[in-house]
Amino acid sequence: MTATFRISEDDYLAAMKLYARLTPLRLVLVAAIGVLLALAAAFGPPLVQTGSVGGLVGGGSVLLGTRFIVLPLMARRHYRKYKAIQEEFNAEVLDHGLRLTLPNTDHTIVWQNVLKWRHDERFVLLYPMPRLFHIVPKALAAQGFDLKGLLERLNRHVGPPV
Repeated sequence: MTATFRISEDDYLAAMKLYARLTPLRLVLVAAIGVLLALAAAFGPPLVQTGSVGGLVGGGSVLLGTRFIVLPLMARRHYRKYKAIQEEFNAEVLDHGLRLTLPNTDHTIVWQNVLKWRHDERFVLLYPMPRLFHIVPKALAAQGFDLKGLLERLNRHVGPPV
């Protein structure tokens, strides 16, 4: 079943937040660095304590500033400049891939070319490259789109979500 959708600026921002979500490995790494800095700030000599507090404050500020200020500003700017994503898409799950069509494009993303994928309550992101993804809104299921089939095929052909 083919479903039609359009990605809004807010949709794109939400998809970019999903894209930027830390993987479990990176989350453990950030937490371990935070714990080490906190231990050094609590129990280290005065010079190490000062540096550790600076690292905690600076690192935390960078993480929060990137997530809540830089990412939204850049995502909205990119959306406004990316005219193709503002068009109406058609999506259809096929046995060998996901077919996406736009007024001037007809493209099938075959499962073998999907490097990884991830999803949340609103979107499924398919990555043909580490930093390039296609957005499929989960709300398409209301139009008869085979969302369950898409997730099943991704699990079978690509592996579990990241």
